[in-house]
Amino acid sequence: MPNFAITQPYRFMMRCIFLFLSFLFSVQFAAAVDEATSAHLKGIYSLYMTVDTSMAADIQSSERLDLNDIMELQLRRGNVALNTYVLNQPEVNIPLIQLSIDTSSRIASGEFELIVQVRDFVTIDRNSEKTVATVFEMRRRGSSSSGSKQVEVIKAELRDMMGDFVRTFREINPKR
Repeated sequence: MPNFAITQPYRFMMRCIFLFLSFLFSVQFAAAVDEATSAHLKGIYSLYMTVDTSMAADIQSSERLDLNDIMELQLRRGNVALNTYVLNQPEVNIPLIQLSIDTSSRIASGEFELIVQVRDFVTIDRNSEKTVATVFEMRRRGSSSSGSKQVEVIKAELRDMMGDFVRTFREINPKR
């Protein structure tokens, strides 16, 4: 009986230490992965910008303009230089930051996904075609009731997401 009383707290303490160490390791690993992907933003000083709502049929054109304005405002506040996007000439619009909004597969539940991608001068051969590679990607998921309330939640999430992107961009590319 005395042996059981000693080993039970010891096991509990070892489990706690193991959980704490695994948490520290996972945090360090996540930080290293984030740092590695954001390192690809180094040397980019101006961006072209576009918003893709092709996977969000429930977003109206006026709401699309609001999302575009939110994205542009956050980038300009962060002193990220923006170039004018040239429609139908994708090869001219590099490096490109693109916001994609997807609500199509989850309309009934009110879920959405925001994806910010940066594409740079790197091309890869995919299926015998040259493709501009994505050098940075940030994703956010959220949910709300469908309808106009969902667009307000998307706008709020986009503001936070773009703030995080600008902070990451500025850490990698400090002002000259």
